[in-house]
Amino acid sequence: MAPFIAALAIFYVYHALGITVGYHRLLSHRSFKVPKLVEYFIVSGAYLSLEGAPIFWVTTHRLHHKYSDHKGDPHSPLDGFFHSFVKWMWNPIVKISDAESRQLAPDLYKDPLYRFLHCKHSNLDGLLCLACCIAYRAVIYFVFGPTILLANLIASFFAFLGPLLVNSVGHLRQFGYETYPCKDNSRNVWFVAMFSMGEGWHNNHHAFPFSARHGLTRTEFDPSWLAIKLLNTVGLAKDILLIGNGECARSRVSEAISRNDVSEVTIPEDSKLSTEATELTRK
Repeated sequence: MAPFIAALAIFYVYHALGITVGYHRLLSHRSFKVPKLVEYFIVSGAYLSLEGAPIFWVTTHRLHHKYSDHKGDPHSPLDGFFHSFVKWMWNPIVKISDAESRQLAPDLYKDPLYRFLHCKHSNLDGLLCLACCIAYRAVIYFVFGPTILLANLIASFFAFLGPLLVNSVGHLRQFGYETYPCKDNSRNVWFVAMFSMGEGWHNNHHAFPFSARHGLTRTEFDPSWLAIKLLNTVGLAKDILLIGNGECARSRVSEAISRNDVSEVTIPEDSKLSTEATELTRK
């Protein structure tokens, strides 16, 4: 039983942080920097939990921030809860063209590995991801046996569940609370945060999408932020973007605006964000 529990915990951390720290805070928002090999390792946790190609994920997410809960949002509950939860994956209302994908994620297109996994904006990217996930679990089965494979499958399922809850419940006004006024229905929902390594503090995130930290108070537990802090402590993460850290905010917010990433976000007047960064987000 002990090996099963240990494997469950290890696999969950690997896959969940791959999504939250890798695909989301690192690739989508460039909230910090790590060496390329470290980036690939973190991102692999998301890819091998069937999250799809990095370019697809990042493009979809940046489009979500651009049109959050408005026409053009790929997964808003305004189009139905089930659509925002999972249906958008196989029956999208918003279809992203290759040109739009290149415009939204030019930084990822510069990376040969991410271009390869994207399969030239074809449906093959999903099949490649599925094949890699099957091969990965076949290796686990033949090396460690069925018990460890079961641990991986359970861990992967719960890691996969996190973003689904964020996309749906995190945008329903029936749940949670709103700390910052935004041009959408984003909410801070504690039980979503517990299922998603801190991603459930979603209103905070939509107010400050470029911040590496989503839980902004002592009661808003954010394991993903703790993981980034750990990477920084051991010298692997740098240029961490947080609310109010001046020079970093100026340069990185400018970069985000060039990708149409945060220009639709309302920044509260009384926030701790630096004046320069606040002005940039409103251009």
